[in-house]
Amino acid sequence: MVDYDLSESALVSLVVLALEGQKGLRLAQTGSRSVGDVLSGRRSRPVRLEREGDNLMVDLNVSVDYGKPVMEAAKEAQKTVTEALTASTGLKVKAVNVTVVAVEYKEPNAA
Repeated sequence: MVDYDLSESALVSLVVLALEGQKGLRLAQTGSRSVGDVLSGRRSRPVRLEREGDNLMVDLNVSVDYGKPVMEAAKEAQKTVTEALTASTGLKVKAVNVTVVAVEYKEPNAA
C-alpha cells in the first residue's frame, strides 16, 4: 500500500477551484483584515483549513455581490466546498464556516 498526504496548499487550491464557478460570490481579497488579525500580527487569508486525521474544517472569508441573497450564497459555498473536497480527497468535511466580509456593488455593464 502507498501512503500519501495532501498539502494544505493543494487543499486550498481545491477550495478556490470549487468556488470559481459560483456566481455572485468570490473569496475576499487578502487586503481586508480583521482587528484580531491586525493586533495578533496574523495575515488574513480567505481560506483557512484545520485538519485532524481524516477530518477537515474550513473557514472562508468571502465577498457577495449586492442583490445576491447572502444566506443563499453562504449555503451554496458550504455545499460546493464540502462536495468538492469530499469527492476529490475522500476526507470528511466536518464544517465549512463562511464569513461574509463584504458586499460589493458591480456595475451592470462591468466586465
